[in-house]
Amino acid sequence: MVTIRDVAIAAGVSVSTVSHALSGKRPISQATKDKVHDAIERLGYEPNPAARALRTTTSGVIGFFAFDITEVFATRIIHGAEKVAREKDSYLLFTSGVEFNNDISSAIDFLRKRRVDGIIAAYGVRQAIRPEMRTVFDLPAVTVNTFIHDSLPSVQPDDFAGGKEAAFHLVSRGARRPAVIAGPEMRLASIERLAGFTSALEECGIGFDPSERVVHGDFTAESGARCLDALLEGCPDMDAVFCANDYMAAGAINRALARGLAIPGDLRVVGYDDREFASFWPIPITTFALPLERMGEVSATMLFERIEGRRPDPMRVLLPSSLIVRQSS
Repeated sequence: MVTIRDVAIAAGVSVSTVSHALSGKRPISQATKDKVHDAIERLGYEPNPAARALRTTTSGVIGFFAFDITEVFATRIIHGAEKVAREKDSYLLFTSGVEFNNDISSAIDFLRKRRVDGIIAAYGVRQAIRPEMRTVFDLPAVTVNTFIHDSLPSVQPDDFAGGKEAAFHLVSRGARRPAVIAGPEMRLASIERLAGFTSALEECGIGFDPSERVVHGDFTAESGARCLDALLEGCPDMDAVFCANDYMAAGAINRALARGLAIPGDLRVVGYDDREFASFWPIPITTFALPLERMGEVSATMLFERIEGRRPDPMRVLLPSSLIVRQSS
């Protein structure tokens, strides 16, 4: 009878390495895995199912941390992750940052104590997490809508590319004096959408002075209205405005209409995120639909690769958003 020791000798590795190659419990190079599996095939080794069950420590449960699990973006990411988990005969265990006063360390520790096989940490709106937080994730993990460190796989929307497409779209509609209502200055989505927009205008040869034509809101409709007032005062010749989310776009549209401006005749408006109201606003909003379900699917796929001891390639995945053209532009 062929034993695991026979396989180890034939492959030129230790018995524990063969065990890890079979269980996926520890990271092992692909070359070593290939040697082990070649030896198994040559020798006709058949692991004892009962023994394998005793060695396996996987629980079939994936931890899912969401900053706010009731937020619609988070639920759509979860939907995508659940699809992949079901295919792997696994289940999701949820926890929310709200439950732990936004203390991610406590939330991750809660999941770890439930013996989850790995963790997906997702944010509904992109934001940065301190790099030192990577030490909290001492088990397989993937982050969504945020980036912590190169050592942790991440899935994010390509906001820079979205910002560029917004600019190209407005220019194609005749805009030559655009402005931007950006989000909070330290938010990743705001920074990258603005950077992409500015880059595209430069490619198009359109002059753009951020000090005059960019104002920062706080992602609320009220701030969109206030920011539009500020822009009309500082650059009354503007013929288009790119808003970093749909709430600010909605506020800007309402204020423009109240001031007697025609949309899109006098002012073209583009938002972002494709919020539920965007399609039936008084002036339906041109916007970008985020690939939320796909982000959930990809993050779960990457996590199972980590659990199985493989390194996802690439470690950082950027997914494109989809431009939805409506009346506002």
